[in-house]
Amino acid sequence: MPPSEDESLQHWISSEQLPSIPRQELKPSEADAFLEYLFSTIARRPERLTQRSGCGVARYLKALAWQAKPGKMQRFLDYLAKVVWGMVFQYAPIETASKPATLEFLERHRPSYLSSIDAAFGLEEVLQYIRDAPPASQSFNPPHLRGPHLSVQGSGNPQRANDLSERICAGYYALRRARIRGARGRIAEVLNRRGLRVRVRRSMVNTWSGYEVYERVKQYEDRQRKRAPQGRRAETAKWRDAMVDHWILSYRLKQAWEKPVEIRPQTEER
Repeated sequence: MPPSEDESLQHWISSEQLPSIPRQELKPSEADAFLEYLFSTIARRPERLTQRSGCGVARYLKALAWQAKPGKMQRFLDYLAKVVWGMVFQYAPIETASKPATLEFLERHRPSYLSSIDAAFGLEEVLQYIRDAPPASQSFNPPHLRGPHLSVQGSGNPQRANDLSERICAGYYALRRARIRGARGRIAEVLNRRGLRVRVRRSMVNTWSGYEVYERVKQYEDRQRKRAPQGRRAETAKWRDAMVDHWILSYRLKQAWEKPVEIRPQTEER
């Protein structure tokens, strides 16, 4: 089976990056729920943001919010406009101004656009701080992978489109650790139900079977083994155990977070 397009030699989680956590075990009765958790949300590489398009969209959403009737939709449009603008500000390639340009801008607009904040808090102190502080040099890079509940920073490898292979590998070894039979087929069933396609170059296969699942596990593990010093088995096993522990613990934390809290009525003190 040829390497898939979403693989790279740089992995999201390695044994060095993961904190040491107690060994986690799945019960056979938890297997289905754990696999649903693994593949319900996939972290993907974000598309490139541009300042021009992002700012235009934020302005349009804001205009819609002004036109909408007061209520839930108006509030949501206003919130979405702020979210899009925040994305552009943080991740789009925007050239950072110099210290003199920043000071000149603030001084120029101090009597007008910034007059209310100047009156409420005073700008002189922050202007003096900017004058005395070293030039700012921090850059804001987009996350390598992003999902509904996960954000992975770093440049990573542009060939890695998502974290699906890691999740497959974690699911396979978590079920093996729990001595659950048919791990490959159970994972393939969830992947197909979720509509997650195989996406392999030079192949007509677009659905999963136990064979495709196991091949993906071997590919992912082989790449990790190459990164270990002299390909040592002990290091690969350590990475594998840490990865499985991480994902089972994440599943348990999500279960605990979603568990309804029982509120008991207070009794009067006598």
